[in-house]
Amino acid sequence: MKAPVFRSIVALSLAAMAAHASETLSVVPDSAQALGIAGGRYANLKDASSVRVSPANMLQIEKSELLINTAAWYGDIRFNGANGQSVQMNKPWVFPASMYFVQPVIPGRLSFGLGVSTPYGMASVYPQNMDGNLRYALPYSSNLLTVDITPAVAFKVTDNLSVAVGMDIMYADLTLKEFYSWVPFGSTTEGDIQMHGQGWGLGAYGAVNWTIAKRHRFTVVGRLPVHVTFSGDFKATNMPATAQALGYSPSSNFSSDMKFPGSIAAGYGFDVTDRFTIGFDFKWSQNSSHDDLPLLIGNNQGLLGGATSSVFNWRNSIDLGTGMTYQLNERWVLRGGYLWSENSQPASTYSPVVCTNDRSVFSLGVGWRGKTRSVDVTYAYVYNPTRVISGATQPLFDGNYRHQWQVLALSFTQRF
Repeated sequence: MKAPVFRSIVALSLAAMAAHASETLSVVPDSAQALGIAGGRYANLKDASSVRVSPANMLQIEKSELLINTAAWYGDIRFNGANGQSVQMNKPWVFPASMYFVQPVIPGRLSFGLGVSTPYGMASVYPQNMDGNLRYALPYSSNLLTVDITPAVAFKVTDNLSVAVGMDIMYADLTLKEFYSWVPFGSTTEGDIQMHGQGWGLGAYGAVNWTIAKRHRFTVVGRLPVHVTFSGDFKATNMPATAQALGYSPSSNFSSDMKFPGSIAAGYGFDVTDRFTIGFDFKWSQNSSHDDLPLLIGNNQGLLGGATSSVFNWRNSIDLGTGMTYQLNERWVLRGGYLWSENSQPASTYSPVVCTNDRSVFSLGVGWRGKTRSVDVTYAYVYNPTRVISGATQPLFDGNYRHQWQVLALSFTQRF
């Protein structure tokens, strides 16, 4: 495989992970309550995950509250190439988790919250027995993990106006593994190319809640970009002596960076009756802020054709949705939601690493609330219409993409 081709594949793969993680089609809401009203949560969310989602809502929590969330994701991701080659992701299960804590300092007037979550991330593992040119074009293992620590404080300004501010303290870990052909260096063997980097980023967010009138609420949430700088290592296996004689080495330093974009969201909540509540959400994400992906591997830069970065054409995107709750009695509540997310990844930079399209999330949930404990369960179906790609920078990535997820979320709340 020619070095410039490998450079473009690696660059597109890494950038695809960044796009997947940063656009609105990132990880769906992590608590069962938030997922249950996925498209109408900003003004109506009442659990401790509001620390990150809509922090001014923390003032609705009257007692100290610890929330633990877990979920099981099952993905059906397939790529049928225009040239007849097909692959399917062979590790379809993902198990994310998160935790939040809210402490009312002056109940109803001042609250502090802290969250630990994985708001962005992806993982794709394809069969290592891929054949043909796709074997050297598609990473067989890609992983982006983020852990976001989010302290926040909320306070009431007037009886009808609440304000909150918080910080994103984000850790990210990025790994990409791909087969590499040493034929250009006169060897018939192949090896592995691996890039692994870790880094931290810092951001901030804020929210305003306004009670417009009795039963009517309006919320605005703004988030600044989080810039993460990665440092780590680059490794290549089975490197032939001819390549090393030219100055290449089996390992070197690796550095890069990603910008998780800023966003502005607005939510409207309406208590139709004492039992029935409905919400409507809108969100805009500045995905175009991630326009360049550095790929720096020291003395091995020539393996990437000498390029030090790649430029991408991400588009800004929006989310629209609604969510509803119906209180059966003081113990039980039913939830339902719909969320539509606009795709931001153009066809020219498309990759099987991340198969995206305009996304629809359908959710149904139920919750039980006791005196000191609550349990919530939600099922969601994440539907991406089959996308047909032609004209991709890497022609091997032209074809049909199927990308569906089923999610079962479970949340446990303990009040003190």
